[in-house]
Amino acid sequence: MKTSQKILIIVDAEYDYSGGLPLEVQKAMRLVTDKKATELALYCVAFQKYLHHDFLSLDFNQIQRRQEYCDQLAKNLEGLATKLRADGYSTSSDVDWAYPRYESIVNKAKGISADLVIQHSRSYGAVELHHLSNDSWQLIRHCPAPLLLVKNHAWKENPVVLAAVDPVHSHNKPLALDNRIMSAATRLSDSVSGQLHVLHAYAEAARPFAPAGVIQTEHRKAMDELMSAYPVAGEQLHFLDETPIVALETVADELCADVVVMGAISRSRLSEMLIGSTAEKIIDFMSTDIFVIKPAMS
Repeated sequence: MKTSQKILIIVDAEYDYSGGLPLEVQKAMRLVTDKKATELALYCVAFQKYLHHDFLSLDFNQIQRRQEYCDQLAKNLEGLATKLRADGYSTSSDVDWAYPRYESIVNKAKGISADLVIQHSRSYGAVELHHLSNDSWQLIRHCPAPLLLVKNHAWKENPVVLAAVDPVHSHNKPLALDNRIMSAATRLSDSVSGQLHVLHAYAEAARPFAPAGVIQTEHRKAMDELMSAYPVAGEQLHFLDETPIVALETVADELCADVVVMGAISRSRLSEMLIGSTAEKIIDFMSTDIFVIKPAMS
């Protein structure tokens, strides 16, 4: 991830701004190292089913109420932007009426060439995720910029950042994705004065017919080659004979991690379902924030 110059922050349409800054905005502020060079773009996607044109009939009163609803959201969002400007942040605000919500976010990210997108991620059931109906899961698949999915916990003063890498490139993982993950995790950790840890899980039992120790040696060599370019060593490196899901949950809990940085790959609809299974479980069940990095655009 390059140094963020434009951070797109997706603000909940129903958030009560009078109670203080939304958590996603608070975290975005911590990522800003130069207030003049970085823009915080506040964006709200408004939608109410009863005000949509598919809800029975949309008469004049409904159209008027929808406009009033959007106008009030725009006023609230601009009030939030005004507070940030008073603190020296370069801030813009915008509200769109759109459904599905994630498509509008993706288009906005492309339109402003966002360097980072931040969204609050709410819990949904695993079955719902399996059917790909969750905004956060859709953003993982389609968002053109790095994506920070914020959960309900504030970061510690020195946040723990856990980068999940796969240097053996299973699932035909692009060669440079691990380097992008490490670059993003390093920049994130540096910007928040955090503690960077790196995890690789290799699950030797998944290849039961390989000679004893061969899998571990193969993965250790690949891990050492990857990490030779980064100043992370000793107790900051975690090399586990375990499945990625179990390893991530275990290490994240042990470290009380604030953010997990991981890669995501999207190709055909079938491969999205298969390759996305790890991300699906992490988003649905882990309490840490998830920072999603994709391969470089070809």
